[in-house]
Order: sequence, then structure tokens, then C-alpha cells
Amino acid sequence: MLSIRKMQKDDVEILFNIASRSFRPDYDKYGVYPPFMRLKQKKFLPPRMFGKTILADNAIIGGAFVMTSGKKGVLGSIFLDPQEQRKGYGRQAMLTIEALYPKVSRWKLDTLAESHGLHRFYESLGYVRVGEMEDKASGLKGFVYEKAMGPRP
Repeated sequence: MLSIRKMQKDDVEILFNIASRSFRPDYDKYGVYPPFMRLKQKKFLPPRMFGKTILADNAIIGGAFVMTSGKKGVLGSIFLDPQEQRKGYGRQAMLTIEALYPKVSRWKLDTLAESHGLHRFYESLGYVRVGEMEDKASGLKGFVYEKAMGPRP
């Protein structure tokens, strides 16, 4: 069973190792990790208050950084252990995160332009590509996605 909790201090080292494995293919291809990872300090840039720990059967399998303000939500990053990918946990995690914030009417996220599998994944969840972006430091290009939430009970 999948559950999501607020990131705890003891989770950070485990989650950093998972994120390192999860984003390793991007590092191998582009030579950089996502900007939220601080490699020398082995910690994350977003404060832990924005962090979520994703668990399956009470075992940590991934994490996410979620920021909300009023009716707007931003999924800064979501990652799963590579051994736990393609098991439906990503879909469950996304839907659970959205459900945790019923006041959010519009979600936003971004992903690498060449991550075609992630494009299909986010689009299957109702996200629509609304723009492009470029990281000035690395030159990596990406797409911005948004999802408008329908009426909720």
C-alpha cells in the first residue's frame, strides 16, 4: 500500500541516495543532476518543509517536493527508486499528492524536453504542456506542464 508523509530529518539521507540513483541516467546523459540536489552536502535545496516521503508497505521508495500557495500547486520534483519504477507507484503518488491538497485548482511541473516517457506519463494524468524553459546554467531545455483540477467533493 502506498502512503505519503511529511519528510522527516531521518529520511533525508535515504531519499538523497534514492534521488541520486533515480537521476543517474540524466546525469550520465547531460552531466548534471537536478538543481535541487546539493551533492557536496548530500542534501536537498528545498527546505524539508516542502518535502514528502513516498512509502510502499512502510518502506521508503521515493520523495517529492511540493509547494502550494492558495489555489496553485507546484510539483518541484518527484522521484522513485529505480527498482520501484514501473510498478504503478508514480501514478499513485501523483494522485495522492493532488488529493492531499484539495484547495489547489491548478498544478504545475516541469520536465526535461527529451524525457518522452515522462511526457506520456504526465499527459496520461491530465497534464498539458503549456510552455518551454531552459536552465541558464546547464543549457538544458524542458517543458512546463499544468493540470487544471475539476470540481471535487
